[in-house]
Amino acid sequence: MRRFLSAQVISNPFDVFRFCVSFGNWRIGVFQRCEPRFGTDRVCHEQRKGCGVRQEIWKWETFDGYVLDFALDRMREGIRVAIVTLVNVDGSSPYQRGAQMAVTETGNWVGHLSGGCIERAIVAEALLAFDEGHSRKVRYGRGSPYMDIRLPCGSAIELVIDIGAPIDDLDRVDRRLRRRLRADLHVPDPQEPSRDDMVGPFLRHYWPKKRVFIAGIGPVAVQLGRLARTGGFEVLLASPDKATREAMAKAGITSRAISRTNNGNMSWIDPWTAAVLAFHDHEWETDLLPALLESDAFYIGVLGSRRTHQTRIENLASAGFGSSSINRINGPAGLIPQTRGATEIAVSILAEIVQAKPHLYDTQGLLSVVTPPARTARHSKRRAPKQTAWA
Repeated sequence: MRRFLSAQVISNPFDVFRFCVSFGNWRIGVFQRCEPRFGTDRVCHEQRKGCGVRQEIWKWETFDGYVLDFALDRMREGIRVAIVTLVNVDGSSPYQRGAQMAVTETGNWVGHLSGGCIERAIVAEALLAFDEGHSRKVRYGRGSPYMDIRLPCGSAIELVIDIGAPIDDLDRVDRRLRRRLRADLHVPDPQEPSRDDMVGPFLRHYWPKKRVFIAGIGPVAVQLGRLARTGGFEVLLASPDKATREAMAKAGITSRAISRTNNGNMSWIDPWTAAVLAFHDHEWETDLLPALLESDAFYIGVLGSRRTHQTRIENLASAGFGSSSINRINGPAGLIPQTRGATEIAVSILAEIVQAKPHLYDTQGLLSVVTPPARTARHSKRRAPKQTAWA
């Protein structure tokens, strides 16, 4: 034996205790492997006592839907990574076609493809794919050959486990998304039969991360920023109030100061950005709101009573804005009427933003089928439009 048998109890935010056993070169976890599995997990906290796994703080969020940055990070360390893509849903599912996981050859993973009932089975299947040296398509749930793995909803899903995704393709997608441009990634078809016509190869479409731009002062702006960030949005704040900016900074949110004479440039706002004006002094809207109406924002929300909003509409009409532009404004902002208190108002606004998701998400989705010889179309080759930074 190359190493003595050792055992350690490990705690983390998700599994209160895990029993980790190291024997020779093998590490076995009673519920899961000793390698890190959750975004905030620290595994084998005291290396001198435990499994010989190097101590590290795991920085990746397992429940994030975007997994390519994790895959790239591991590939650059020389670790093989499988990209697992949901290509078919037979029945209902909490995830749509195109949802992904990334699984390393050491058993680390990020992303989810179910409510949490089959992720460990998917990891095991990916490890088998690495051992056998080829990608595969698998089915879980109704009609699956795995009799012991069932989805509680009674549905079925089909997955492509791609162990050969080129790092250059993943890097190209990631770089385009960082420039807030759409990108596509080729997903192969392992040539195993599917129960319906959703056969590949496929293109996985990636859209820029949804963003919330907040201009305002006070608790509604702060609570909305915090909630949006927790909800997976990028968040930017513009405020003339130092206390508001400092509160946002503590939450890790980028902010900048504005004044009545310098409200900043709005040309950077793209179709994946929602904008909210959270001022109780509506004089601040005088220049900001017309600029937002000329932007590509998929959502525009403003605070204020219905009477205030009617006055706002009249002023915009007098300034020459047509009804199609004015109707883009959600005022008073929020999905839930007559909410009170900063937190409830922020929840209501965020719900309305989620409901008003960018139309491209609905019209094109995350996954499409391509017909050979389109196999070479691994990524979008559109010319990148000129981008204006947030000034």
